[in-house]
Amino acid sequence: MKNEILIIMPVYNEEDMIEKVIEDWLSLEINLNFKILLVNDGSKDRSKEIIEKKMSSNKKIILLNKKNAGHGPAIITGYRYGVENEYEYIFQTDSDYQFRSKDFIKLWEHCDKGFDIVAGTRKIRNDSFLRVFLSKFILRPFLFLVSGKLLLDPNVPYRLMNYNFLKNFLKQIGDKNYIAPNILMSIFSKNIKYIQVNHYKRLSGELNWKFNKLLSFGYALILEILNFAFGNK
Repeated sequence: MKNEILIIMPVYNEEDMIEKVIEDWLSLEINLNFKILLVNDGSKDRSKEIIEKKMSSNKKIILLNKKNAGHGPAIITGYRYGVENEYEYIFQTDSDYQFRSKDFIKLWEHCDKGFDIVAGTRKIRNDSFLRVFLSKFILRPFLFLVSGKLLLDPNVPYRLMNYNFLKNFLKQIGDKNYIAPNILMSIFSKNIKYIQVNHYKRLSGELNWKFNKLLSFGYALILEILNFAFGNK
């Protein structure tokens, strides 16, 4: 098994932010061996070209290109790569610069304390009111009813996992490409450690989902959660 950390980032049309994000994580101030895996989910802008240029000068960067299938399948692609290549720890974050590398050490300090997941919880969530409301007052209570677990930030894209746990989770979901694998992972886990991290306003791209898109995603998510929680038993 590689004594390295794999940092996974799904990428879709992030040409304005991706170079800044990569530089932020390359400057990670910690004495660890790590690689950064960028999963390009069929970006239509210059994201791929920018990443390839950064790759040419830094061997820590890995790029996987795939057809557009959405955020969830892109994350799963990254997770599968991490397990197949036997990275000891796998960390996932997003590529929109709403999280920063400086909070990583807070999670890493708990990596060897027996938790399946060490996850950030957004002290102040800088998203639209509607997204925050739906997450706190709809999703969180629903997940408690389904799983019996109080999950503080079930879908947070700032999480550290160990190889064995992630391998077992991927075995559980099989070849399915779920839209919200991090939520399902939170249900699947037996013990999560939450650490407060900073969350920043999105500076570019799609700032807020429209109501009809949120409604459609929410409906699909409810069906996905119910199927995962009860369909696999």
